[in-house]
Amino acid sequence: MSRRTTQLAAVAALSLALAGCGVGTGLAGVHDAPAQVTTTAPISPDTAQAIAARVLAKAAEAAAAKPADAQKLRTEALTGSALAVANAASRLESGAAAAPTPLTRTEPPKVLAVSRGTAWPRLILVQTATADGGAVLNLLVSPDARTPFRLSVAAPMQPGASVAALDSLNAGSPVVTTGSTLPVPPAALMTEYAASLAYPKPAAAKDIDPADPFSAAVRAHAAEQAKAFGKLASLKQVHTVEPQSTVAIALRGGGALVFGLVERTDTITLGKGGKSLTPSTDFQRLVRKKTLTKSATLRTYETVVLTVPAEGKASVVAADEVLFSAKGS
Repeated sequence: MSRRTTQLAAVAALSLALAGCGVGTGLAGVHDAPAQVTTTAPISPDTAQAIAARVLAKAAEAAAAKPADAQKLRTEALTGSALAVANAASRLESGAAAAPTPLTRTEPPKVLAVSRGTAWPRLILVQTATADGGAVLNLLVSPDARTPFRLSVAAPMQPGASVAALDSLNAGSPVVTTGSTLPVPPAALMTEYAASLAYPKPAAAKDIDPADPFSAAVRAHAAEQAKAFGKLASLKQVHTVEPQSTVAIALRGGGALVFGLVERTDTITLGKGGKSLTPSTDFQRLVRKKTLTKSATLRTYETVVLTVPAEGKASVVAADEVLFSAKGS
C-alpha cells in the first residue's frame, strides 16, 4: 500500500471517529442549529410599540398625501386588505367616503397582541382611537425577514363590541393554522359569513351571531333598495371572500380573532317597466354617468373582523366597507 493510500485511510478513520463523537459540537466554529423558539414573542413589547407607531404614522401620512405622492406612500405603508381598501377609496373623488384613519393624533396606538414564535408571517394587533371616541382594530403583518411590517387590516369596531383577552405581549399569541382546534376553520367561517349576507336568498349561518350592526345594516339596505325598485328593477347581491385574505390569531383560553376581506357584488337589472335608473353619487364618480337604462354592477370591499369564542357563536366586532368598482349601461 502506498504512502498516499495510507494517509487517505487515516483521514477516513478520523472522519468516522469524529462523526461518532458528534461533529456538530466537536469542531471549533461548527455548532448545531438553534431550536426554533415557539413559546415567546419574537420581539419585545417596546419594539412592537415602536413598530406600530412608525407603521401607523406612515399610513396616516399616505392618507393625507396629495394624489401624486399618495400611491407610493400607500405601497410603502400598507399591504393586503388595507392597501386594497385605501386604493379603492382613492378612486372616489373628494367628498366620497374614505377608509378609516388608523391613527389619531391625541392617543398613541395600543398594542394588543404580538404573534408567538419565530415563524413567518408575524403579526402585531393594534388598537387606535378615532376623533369621535371610537376604536379601530389594526393588523400589522411582516411576511418574511426581508419585508418590514405594514398595515394589512384596519376596521372600526362595532358599537359596544370588545375583543376578548389575548396572551401577554411577552408570551405572544399563536397564529391560527389549518390544524387548529377551532370548531370551524377561519376560512370556512368567513365563507359561511359571506353566504349569510346574500340577497335575496341568504344562507343560514349556524356558527355566527347575525345581530351585529354591520351585518344588520347590509341586509336592511338590500331589502330597502329592492323594495324601492318595486317591479321596475331587480337586485341581486353576492358576497365572496377574497382568496388569501383570511388571517386569525388565537385568544387566551381558546377561540380566535379572525380577519377577512369580502367582495360584495350588487347587480341591478331594469325590468320591462323601468325606463331609467339614477345611480348613487359614488357610482357616478366612477362611471361618469348620471342615468342608466339597462343595468348596473357595483363592487364593494367589506373588511370584517370576527371574534370566535371557545364555545358559542362567532360575532362581528369590527367592519368597514368601500365601493371600488362600478359599471353600468
